[in-house]
Parts: sequence; C-alpha cells; structure tokens
Amino acid sequence: MDAMLLPANKACPIAGTLTVLGQKWNLLLLREAFLGSARFAEFQRIGIPTATLGGRLEALVAAGLLERWAYRDEGERTREEYRLTQAGRDALPILAALAQWGETHLELGDSPQVGFVSASSGRRARLEFVDDNGDLVEADDVRVARAE
Repeated sequence: MDAMLLPANKACPIAGTLTVLGQKWNLLLLREAFLGSARFAEFQRIGIPTATLGGRLEALVAAGLLERWAYRDEGERTREEYRLTQAGRDALPILAALAQWGETHLELGDSPQVGFVSASSGRRARLEFVDDNGDLVEADDVRVARAE
C-alpha cells in the first residue's frame, strides 16, 4: 500500500511535498537550477547517473518545477534546457532551510559550498518565522499543529 494515501498523509502538505521533492537527487537538481545550470550536461556535474538524470528532470517537469526550453548551438541539433518555473522558484525556502540546518548541525568545513544572499545588497540572508502581522516569532515559540 502507498503510505502517502493513508489518512495521516493524504492531505498533509509535508507528505505531498515529499512525493515531489523527496526523491534522491531532486533537491540537488533544484539547487543546481538556482545556481544557473540549465543543460543536461551541467546537471551531470553533481554525480547523478545519466540514466537517472533524465528521469529526475522529467519528474520535475511533470511536477511543474522545471520547464523545457529548446535551444540550438550553431552547427548542432536542437536540444532542450531546463528552467525554473514559479513553482520551482517557490521551493527556494526549502533549500535555504536545509542549508541553514546543515550549517548549524553538520560539520561541513570552513566554507559551505552554497549560501543565500540578498540580490540587492549582497548581504547574507536567512529564514525566519513571522506571524500574520509580520512580527518575528522565535523558532522555540513555533509548534506544529494539525489543521482543524
């Protein structure tokens, strides 16, 4: 039985997100797309097997996170590159949260491979919780609640 169809998971946004992003490689492929990778060969740099890469890119397109765009280098056949959609760009906080957690709780060495900065100021950016009024809420004051 598919565990995602159980009542505890069926309408859960976390479970639903995991069905799309929880597949091995998908979050790293999104990271690479945010870093500017668009072509198949550019995505291969993360070490994903070629046979797997095509399927993962197809799944991200089917889920609406990436879209295909045709391009043609001079003297070459037409090929496709992949660009983030709005849904893909909306996944940025997920990547930032994972990176922020990893920087805090994992031994990654002196300089993390990826960071998040303000495009306008260049200053480091981090995630925070805010309430409906826009006021900062400390993480220790946040709890997970079931919808009623």
